[in-house]
Amino acid sequence: MKQLIKSLKFWYYSAALKAVITASLGYICVYYNWFIMPKDTPASVAIYSIIILYVIITTPAALKLFSVYVKKLASVTDETQKLARYKTYAKWRITVITIGLLAAIFFYYTLQQGSLLWVAGISAISLYFCKPTTEKIENDLASTNDTPNEEPNQD
Repeated sequence: MKQLIKSLKFWYYSAALKAVITASLGYICVYYNWFIMPKDTPASVAIYSIIILYVIITTPAALKLFSVYVKKLASVTDETQKLARYKTYAKWRITVITIGLLAAIFFYYTLQQGSLLWVAGISAISLYFCKPTTEKIENDLASTNDTPNEEPNQD
């Protein structure tokens, strides 16, 4: 379990570090006037639209699919396999959300579209919900057990 938490935290914090590096790269592009696209060209409008659609579609889908797949882990009896699948699902969820975050941050600078900053904020908040903690992982994996951990209080 500790190895799983360590691996997922590394994956999560590397995504946050990538966001900082992408913001720095975008700022450098603006500062040196590299790869700056006018707002009203068809290419910039297409990129802008694709990023917004990507985040709007994939963010809720990644969060929901993760929840569905974790619930399906109840059928897995091997604990090692259950942890391996959970790790894979969590990494995919973080990756899908990070792609939208990085694209929104970079193109916020190069397209000079202020609304991409809002899109990046939505992705960052979604990424925060993916932050792996011991409690979250234990709750997710406990919900896959056939028997509940605690009996409800029947006073």
